[in-house]
Amino acid sequence: MTRTRRAAFTLFSVVAAGVLHAQSCQLALPASGKMTLSIRTFTGPMFSDPKFMKAKDEKKDEQVNAFNAGVLGGTVPTASNSEMEFSLNKAVVEAGDEYTIGYNVGGTDYFSYVVCKDDTLYIARNRGVVMIGPADNPIGFTIQGIQKVPVHLKVGDVLEPFTDASFMFPTTADVTLKKKVFSHMRTTSSREFGFATDSRTGESGFGPYNKTTTSAVYKTIDVAARKEISFSAHSIQGMNAVVSGTEEVTVGGVAYTAYIIESESWTRSSVTTDYESADEAVSQEAEAFAAKIQTKQERLMTRKGFTNKLGYMVMYSKVWFVPALGGAVITEAYDTTGAITTIMRLVKVE
Repeated sequence: MTRTRRAAFTLFSVVAAGVLHAQSCQLALPASGKMTLSIRTFTGPMFSDPKFMKAKDEKKDEQVNAFNAGVLGGTVPTASNSEMEFSLNKAVVEAGDEYTIGYNVGGTDYFSYVVCKDDTLYIARNRGVVMIGPADNPIGFTIQGIQKVPVHLKVGDVLEPFTDASFMFPTTADVTLKKKVFSHMRTTSSREFGFATDSRTGESGFGPYNKTTTSAVYKTIDVAARKEISFSAHSIQGMNAVVSGTEEVTVGGVAYTAYIIESESWTRSSVTTDYESADEAVSQEAEAFAAKIQTKQERLMTRKGFTNKLGYMVMYSKVWFVPALGGAVITEAYDTTGAITTIMRLVKVE
């Protein structure tokens, strides 16, 4: 699956996947059918302007606001423009009315699941542990949280956040570390003039004297080690999610009242580096140095404005949720600077 289509499928599944029918929620959609989603992506100032990140915050805000206005006004060209078709199938299970939303690419089926029960939609973008990478050689796995969205919404409602966690399998490599060890003692002598104390007799005086200095000499040796790097990411989806207003939207020629839900996605990643060697002191020193570099990079990300003070990368999103359809019909996704990156719209359900 291409990056654009994979991202679109994930974003759509977060909220928009719930375009469903279930009698317990009193929705009005066919139990079996298909949905068509239009996807437009855009290249924001952060990636199109090399000088953007060096500009002052006020200038960045002006540029982002102008860019977003152009996107919404139709004057900014799209980076890509495509449609995706999803299959929709209903099954009655113990938990409630379950809908499977599927998409096939390259002969592989991808699914998200929604259960409608007690006037609430439970949206799972994937079921269980999801492996990352090729099926025959995965490089990690992710566990995605379940989103709960009430069918009956009102302005001012605050929605619950949900979390995702991803882990990459550790990668290992044989490396060579350096260790400073004692080699020998070195003695140097010189003729000096001035005030000095004789180290043998303790007598002090002024005049010429011989100065002898002894020092330790160290050398560097190689230490064989095994280096292991582990990567993980923690995301909080739907942070500060609130229903901020209503707006009339049209899907397939039918007008609906949509509830505008504004929220944030918080993501924080972590890289851990471990070393194993016959010399424990060398391993500990290398691990401490790697941790120091990691901390320095995290502080730089915060100082540059890529992450907040807690170390999370924050991205804003805005969706138009239609209770009658059980999901979002429009999704606007933004990058960390506040620029629109993707606009998805439900075109039709049949």
